[in-house]
Amino acid sequence: MAKGVFALAWFIITYNVAYSVAMAGTGLNYRIHHEYHSLRALGMGDAFVAVANDYSGLFYNPAALARREDGHLNLYIDVSGSKDIGTFVESVAEATESETDSESKTIEVLQNAYGKNFAFHATLPSGIWVRPGWGVAVLPLTMTVDLGLHSNFGPSLNANVIADTIIAYGWAKDFYWLDRGRTSAGFTMKAINRGHYSELIHALDLNSKIVEASDLNEGLTVDADVGFLFTPEIPTEGFISLLRLTKPTFGLVVRNIFDYGFKNDLNLYNDKKNLADPEKLHRRIDIGSRWEYPEVFIFGGRGVMDIRDILHPQFSLKKGFHLGFEFDWRMFSWWRGQYRIGYSQGYLTAGASALFSYFNLDLATYSDDVGTRNNPRESRKFEIRMNIDI
Repeated sequence: MAKGVFALAWFIITYNVAYSVAMAGTGLNYRIHHEYHSLRALGMGDAFVAVANDYSGLFYNPAALARREDGHLNLYIDVSGSKDIGTFVESVAEATESETDSESKTIEVLQNAYGKNFAFHATLPSGIWVRPGWGVAVLPLTMTVDLGLHSNFGPSLNANVIADTIIAYGWAKDFYWLDRGRTSAGFTMKAINRGHYSELIHALDLNSKIVEASDLNEGLTVDADVGFLFTPEIPTEGFISLLRLTKPTFGLVVRNIFDYGFKNDLNLYNDKKNLADPEKLHRRIDIGSRWEYPEVFIFGGRGVMDIRDILHPQFSLKKGFHLGFEFDWRMFSWWRGQYRIGYSQGYLTAGASALFSYFNLDLATYSDDVGTRNNPRESRKFEIRMNIDI
């Protein structure tokens, strides 16, 4: 009996040491990453597949381009972060740069933040131009940083960084496949150069900068999304005719249909050889529906529900379910906006927009589930986007 207990204990110790060694230098990333997001969509639970009636349709559902009646140019910058990310990064820098006992101070900083997640996101000035039937986008740099605190034979920082440069072109038109309703279909071709860093950094290996540009693995890929929208024709008589008030629309998008991976390299971040390719985009499927509210006085709006990221390795019903409500208000053609609430990946979202002539301000708070299926973990963010809409 004693030998059996000893053997079991030895196996557990050996397994955990081997696992620790194997995971050293390998980040744990359970987040589902989207290369583009709209604050309007995020405020309403990121349920947008069947809405997509603005410039962001180029990325959310290219079929929406077929339903545009005019042009729309959007120029924007945005930034988001967790509530305490600035304080945490500053504490790490002070601890690692301390001239006395920096190791113990770094360990203390990580221990005090154990179990928390910190995030930062920023987009440099970018532009999306859509016209009836087509659209283009240039996003010079979109950066997302996720920092999670773990305990793996001592405190460690799980760092995941994605830096994307994106050029996209979309095309769409109406097709008359079904007699009773409107069917639109389209595609978006996108070229993405990605810098990617995913490491589990032990406390004693941390430095004040945490991650530098030269640490990023880099790759270039070209892929495509294909989208569909269907608005059924509602009878003018009978019980079903009541649905004419809600104008239901249904959407389907297949993303990253080639799923080729990041096989090429432009060496924008470094010229190191034999680095690992960034993680593939992953082929995935989004489905959704939209239901309009009847307009009352200056108010209107819609309710939406999506199941997103089907086929993604980290997909679960909890992470994939998105629900939202948007409430429009309009005082004048140059002064209008929306309020939004939603439910995304198991957490509440909220947002608001206000358009003053050509200037549009978007605000949103939302959460990503960065944990596993059995151990969900919330990463709450607050984001602001400043737009020029022409």
